[in-house]
Amino acid sequence: MSERGKERVFPAGRKGKAKGAGRLRPRSRECSGFSVIKEHRPCVIMQMAASVDGRIALGPDMTMFDTHPATAVMPDDSALWEKISRAIEDEWRPGGTIMGSGTVIKSGAPLRELPVHAGDPGCLFEDFLPEDVLAGTRTWAILIDGRGRCRSGYRATETPGNHILHVVSTSAPADYLAFLRSENIPYLIGGEVHADLEGALFKLREKLGLSALRLWGGGTLNGVMLRKGLVDEVHLILRPALIGGRRTPTLADCDDLTPDGAPARLELLSVRTEAEGCLWLHYRVRAGAAS
Repeated sequence: MSERGKERVFPAGRKGKAKGAGRLRPRSRECSGFSVIKEHRPCVIMQMAASVDGRIALGPDMTMFDTHPATAVMPDDSALWEKISRAIEDEWRPGGTIMGSGTVIKSGAPLRELPVHAGDPGCLFEDFLPEDVLAGTRTWAILIDGRGRCRSGYRATETPGNHILHVVSTSAPADYLAFLRSENIPYLIGGEVHADLEGALFKLREKLGLSALRLWGGGTLNGVMLRKGLVDEVHLILRPALIGGRRTPTLADCDDLTPDGAPARLELLSVRTEAEGCLWLHYRVRAGAAS
């Protein structure tokens, strides 16, 4: 995701009636050699921007709210980003956009203190999908927040028909889950330490009827999704810059390949030369390309 255009974090919902919120009809479009319907999960389309050396930011531990001084000398790819967003929208009609918590809150940042939940915590560790929110939502801002760090109460409802949904693990504190319920913020829960991404995608397909999703990173989430074989297409803006760095995030930050592992193989669908010396690369992830 580009540092420019901070409004990208939670994209606007599509225009239209709210009836049947988020319940898109399955598409017959083939994705990575398999049918989205057959896989029982949405197709995931990664949309990112990176330098030639694969850096997606100008420095380490930067959220979407931070601006690096070097931003001024970087090519302005905001128009291209919107162009790609429209292309994905026209082809896939994604029902939501996935982002990791590291995009909105720094690692190690102090957390907001929440009221102590005094009741039985058992019911909190179940999916929370309030009907009134589902009924009024067409597109979802899906925040992967396994440990429950994002506690602002932000709903992403400034655009009609859009709403945030948290994906958490069972390691999230009961106080945090109670807070989300008190704010009427939906969440899906699964996984003991980290959020269960495969399970969350299955639920998004089965419970909300979503057939396609955008993935906007950051690098850690992208890496996990790729390793698990959960990315189907990639739209990448390649910027004419070399950023470097030892801790600056890359397009896919994840565990090193195991001796019996293999990289995700990509099939080039198109490449276009754009303004400011940028390239727009469009790939399909080959079926079975996970390790």
